Parts: sequence; structure tokens; C-alpha cells
Amino acid sequence: MRKGITNDMFKQLEEISIKLDKSLDKINEQSLIIHELRLEIKKYEEQSKKDKELIKKLIEENERLKNQNNKNSNNSSKPSSTNMITPKKRTSANSYNYRFKTGNNKGGQYNHQGYNLSKKDAEKLIEENKIEVREITHIIKGDSKKEPLVKYRYDLEIKPYIERHIFKYEENAQENLPKEFYTDVTYGSSIKALSIHLGCYNVIAYNRLSDFFSVISNNVLNISNGTLVNFVKEFSKKSEATIANLENNFLNGTTGYTDETGTKFEKQKLYVRNYSNEENVVYKVHKNKGHKPIKDDDLLTRFCGGIMGDHDTTLYSYGSRNYECNIHLGRYLMELMENIPDTKWPFLMYDLIFRMNNTRKIAIEYGLTKFSDDKIKEYRNEYDEILKLAKEENKKIKSSYYRLNKAKPLYNRLLKYKQNHLYFIEDFSIPFDDNLSERDLRIFKNKTKISGGFRSMNVAQDFANALSIIKTSIKRKVNPFDSIKDILNNKILFAN
Repeated sequence: MRKGITNDMFKQLEEISIKLDKSLDKINEQSLIIHELRLEIKKYEEQSKKDKELIKKLIEENERLKNQNNKNSNNSSKPSSTNMITPKKRTSANSYNYRFKTGNNKGGQYNHQGYNLSKKDAEKLIEENKIEVREITHIIKGDSKKEPLVKYRYDLEIKPYIERHIFKYEENAQENLPKEFYTDVTYGSSIKALSIHLGCYNVIAYNRLSDFFSVISNNVLNISNGTLVNFVKEFSKKSEATIANLENNFLNGTTGYTDETGTKFEKQKLYVRNYSNEENVVYKVHKNKGHKPIKDDDLLTRFCGGIMGDHDTTLYSYGSRNYECNIHLGRYLMELMENIPDTKWPFLMYDLIFRMNNTRKIAIEYGLTKFSDDKIKEYRNEYDEILKLAKEENKKIKSSYYRLNKAKPLYNRLLKYKQNHLYFIEDFSIPFDDNLSERDLRIFKNKTKISGGFRSMNVAQDFANALSIIKTSIKRKVNPFDSIKDILNNKILFAN
């Protein structure tokens, strides 16, 4: 009996063992499948994470591109010429220049003020001996007892001539032959001055300028491009003492405007910086940005007044105070207003900044030089309240691009540089914006658009020196043509 039972139990155990082995094989097989599935899941999770990051980047890039497409002169530093959409079909000169038919008749428009030549102005010029008068008498049909009818006609005579300079030798004479006459034939200061003014200020290309002189002189003056370049080089050299005066005038001012713009020379970057005030401007060119070129110029390093710039923090190392351009601030606020309209604080800050300036303009008309202490305190408190709102609203901006790249940096700027933005309400002599620098630098943008840049650094600085003289003359309401001629004749100008 026991032997039979033992055999049966052994048999059962053997069967159970076989079943267990099979189960273990299945478990191992399932474990392998589970392990493979886990690896697959992990792989998909990693891919999903990458996809989410990519989607986030694409959304931010889409926001950035949308922001770029929405930019114009009101919400960025782009020029106003970019405001209009480029026509798909440029079929005419007007369309090409973004002008379209208005339906109005050609010429002067009804109810528009006319701009006719004035007989009174002509007679005033004659009385002040500012213009040569050539009298021509005509005989016309009419009553001979009537007073003669007087009419005026403005005209301009362009007539080339040659000066024959004869140098006689005397043993006791004190003067030597001037350097300008070392060559047998030279050009006079009027030709050089006209060339410099047209080439630098009006940005006329040298080949067109050469053609201009040939046409107006009936092919007598055939000036090469190289000679035209040498005119500017000569003028730049002779203007060094006058440029030094302009630099001293800048240093003696209470407020200095400065900014820089980029251009090119030999396909390399070139930067032009202006040092300006209401009556003077000096231009300097450099290959790089930053402190080194400013220190090389040695103007801001010696300047003791307040400096106006467009949030260039490099400038905060110089001057007694630094002012922030509120026009540029308005553009950045406008950018937020257009792209995240649900956020209120940019609208409120924009309104406050320009409301303060408009009120200031009215106060200036009444002879005030600053707001009252109570009014300044009121404006400052309003500024702070808007910043408190900005801090809360910025957290709720859905777009990470606008939240992190636009709204937050602008909030931080307004918080940190509050005093620099509000100096203009404490003293009405302090400028509201840096538009003066923009106007002074605009001509270099024109030069870049027309010719693409300069041939060399030396040519660029010669151009800059010529413009320093011309623009300063215009600011001071002095005829720039006369200023150029005076310097070519070795005079030193603008001593104060």
C-alpha cells in the first residue's frame, strides 16, 4: 500500500514539477515581453518629451515670426518706409515707391495753401544786397502814362572759368609757393565744396557726380572719381582743427546725445557713433561696439553732463546722469499692446508716459521749468501702481515667448531704470527722447542703402568728418557750402 501511495505521490509531484517548469518558461517569456514593452514605453516617453519640446519651440518660433511680421515704425526701431506692404505687382514708379492713385487732379489741390514766389521776398533780397540784379527793359503794348510794370525772375548762372596764377620771384619775399600749387593745374574751392556737399550730404554717387560736373560745364570739367574722393580726403585733413572745436563744444554742453548705427566696409561691419547736442555733431567710425571705441574717442570719458541714449547700458559708465529714450519705450509698449491685448499694463504705461510729456509741453508754454513736487509724486505713484499690475499680469500671459522674451524684460527695465525714464518730469531742460541722435545718424542709413557702405575705414572717417561740418552748419543755420569753402581755404570754424 505504502509503496503504491509513494509512487502516486511521486508521479503527481513530477507532473506538478513539469507544470511549474512550463509556467516558469511562460513567466520568463512574459517577463521578457514586459521588459521589451517597458523599453518601448520608455522610448515613446522620451520621444514624446522631445516632441513636446519641439512643439514648444515651434510655438515660440511662430510667436517670434508673428511678432517680426507685425513690427513697424510705431512698435519697433524699423524705419517708416517699412510700414507699407510691398505691392505684389510693381507696374509703375508710383507703385514701386509705395504710392497709389488718390483720384485727385494733378498739381495743387483745392483748399490747399499755395507756395508761390513772393515779390516782397525778392525786393527784400535786393535791398539787403544778397543777390545780384540784372535789369532788362521790355516794351509792351499799353498806355505810356502808366507806371512801368515790374516783375522778377530768379535764375542761376553756372559758368566755369580758369584762374591764371602768376608767381614772381623776389629775393626778399617771405612767402613760398603754396602746396596747393605744387601741380600745374588744380581745382578751386567752389568746385571742391560743391562736390563734397553733393557727395556727402546728398549722397550722390561719384560717377553720377562726375557726370553732373561734365554736363553743367559743357564738358569742360571732366573730374575723375578718384579726384572726387581726394576732395573729401583733403577736406577731412583740413577740418581737423574745426572737428576739435566741435568736440570741445560737445564736452562743454549739459546734455549729450549719442547712439550708433551699423554700416559696412569691404563686406565687414562698421559702426558709426554720433556725439551730438542742439548745435553740434561729431561722427566717429569703428570696427566694433562696446567700451573700447568709446574710450578711443575720448569724449564720453571726459563728458560731465547727462547722456541721452536708447537703453545702451554701456553708456551708464559715463557722464553724471543717464537718460532713457521714452520714444523707444513707447515702441516696445506698443509691441506688447498689439500682440497681447488682454494685458492692461502696457496700455496704462504708454498713456502715462506720453500724458506726462504732453502736459510738460503745455507747462513749458506757460514758462514752467518743472512740475510741482506734489505732481511729480503723483506721477511716480501712478508709475509704481502700473508696475505692480504688470508683475501680476505677466504671470498670466499664455505665450511663453511674449511672457519671457518681451513682457518680463520690459517690466524689469521699467523697474530698474525708473529714475532714468522719469528725469524729464523733474527738469524740463532734460530731453524726453533720443530723436536728435536718430536724425543725425539717418544719413548713414541712406549712404548704406545707396552704395552699400564704404571702401575703407579711412574713407568712412573722411566722410564722417565732412558730415560733422555740414550737419553742424545746418544746426547753426550757417550755409554749409560757405563752411566747406572756408575750411578748404584753411579757416578754423565753430570755436564756440
